[in-house]
Amino acid sequence: MDKKTLPIIIALALIIIFYYPLLELLGLQEKPKTPPESPTQIVQGDTVTSPIQNESADSTLKMPPASENEQADITTSQDQSAADTVIIKTKQYEIYLSNHGGGPVALYLNEFNYRDGNRINILNKANSATPDFTFAGETFTTSGVDFVSNRPSGTYDVTSQNLEISYRYERNGSQLIKHYRFYPDNYHFDLKIELVNADKLGFERQYQIVWNTPLDITEPQASEDYTEMNAIALMAGSRVTLDDYNDDKLNQSFDGQISWAGVRSKYFTSVIIPRNRSAERVFAKGEKMQVSSPTGPVEGREVTVGMSFPFANMSSFADSFTVFVGPLDYQLMAHYDVELEDMLGIGTTPVVGWIIKPFAWAIIWLLPFMYNVVPNYGIVIIFFALLVKLITLPLSMKSFKSMQAMKDLQPKVEELKKKHKNNPQAMNQEMMRMYKAHGVNPLSGCLPILPRCRFSLRYFRSFVRPYFCAMLLLSGLSMTFRAGLRASPTRTLY
Repeated sequence: MDKKTLPIIIALALIIIFYYPLLELLGLQEKPKTPPESPTQIVQGDTVTSPIQNESADSTLKMPPASENEQADITTSQDQSAADTVIIKTKQYEIYLSNHGGGPVALYLNEFNYRDGNRINILNKANSATPDFTFAGETFTTSGVDFVSNRPSGTYDVTSQNLEISYRYERNGSQLIKHYRFYPDNYHFDLKIELVNADKLGFERQYQIVWNTPLDITEPQASEDYTEMNAIALMAGSRVTLDDYNDDKLNQSFDGQISWAGVRSKYFTSVIIPRNRSAERVFAKGEKMQVSSPTGPVEGREVTVGMSFPFANMSSFADSFTVFVGPLDYQLMAHYDVELEDMLGIGTTPVVGWIIKPFAWAIIWLLPFMYNVVPNYGIVIIFFALLVKLITLPLSMKSFKSMQAMKDLQPKVEELKKKHKNNPQAMNQEMMRMYKAHGVNPLSGCLPILPRCRFSLRYFRSFVRPYFCAMLLLSGLSMTFRAGLRASPTRTLY
């Protein structure tokens, strides 16, 4: 690195770190507003202190105080929960459950905000309770009926102990019950569906559980977020992506042993994990459309995903699920022991992925560790780049020495070219003997730049075929570093 390059790198690093504060200082961007805190209501035993009161049977549901944008987000939730709403507050999220559909209609992540300070709502596009169960060839959906909860409407604090709540639907002597369990410190909740006397409801053969709410964008660059929106599943131990669009419509399915299925965006995901048995089928539905954005029209996506479970000759049954809703964090998702971390797609490519994965583990561990020491990802990236520079220093030194030796041998090379100008083969042989005699490797000067290469057609044309495999591996390591950054999202998203 020469003396002219170093100041440029430092200047660029400072611009990256202080980019948004500079915009706010110059008045080019509005400073984020902190939303007012809403009072937390506490559950003590079976007594609930609730901000939600029905003045009469026809009164409008009253929600707890929230910021203007968050209040707008839950307008749909209010429409879908005219009778009662239960609000669960854990350390990781705040979730609204409606008796209409018997499930979540809004879910705010406590530690992840937009630039304006409002919390991210994973169910921002919810038109009904999510996830949904469908029966009888999808003619009956749980999101379309009213359930009765075993708990009164209100706000429940779940920051110190678990909480269970159930919703019951009864008809013709049969029962359909949803059981929920929420935990203080986790990004998941447990869901159990219990069906008694299914034949009396006309249910038979199979049912589907569907994540029926598409994820919304969370990034200012909408096109980047939409590009990452896909339905992913783990089938027979392998990650599959359901993204076969036909005329901008997605209607794809796979039959097999399904361990989990979910939808993802750039930084967040919602995944349904069956616990007592595997699904026999996974399916995804969606569409592409043109949507407006601050930077102009972009191609948007709306994707939902579901799984099918058989229950032939079973009048009653119960199935259990874990529903994960949160950030795409590799280490966090790896704790579920169902290969949930494969949702990120790191090291899942056959052969090449298996080679890259150990390096990915090291990078994904190293970046959060460095962030804990220096809580600024801009500085972390600079330190990481210096670390990579230090590791590759021997290669750089070898490259420098080789280039210097080549420079010293240049007059002799010119003599050989003149001597054998009509015999290229003899010239090459003489040059190789000369390089060998002086201990010079002409290719060693390329070693430090290989890890910085990206795999593309341009680089394929730039390198000769014998070095293609080495380039592919090293470029994969470069992509793994970028994936490591993506696997450790910042708490405030820009």
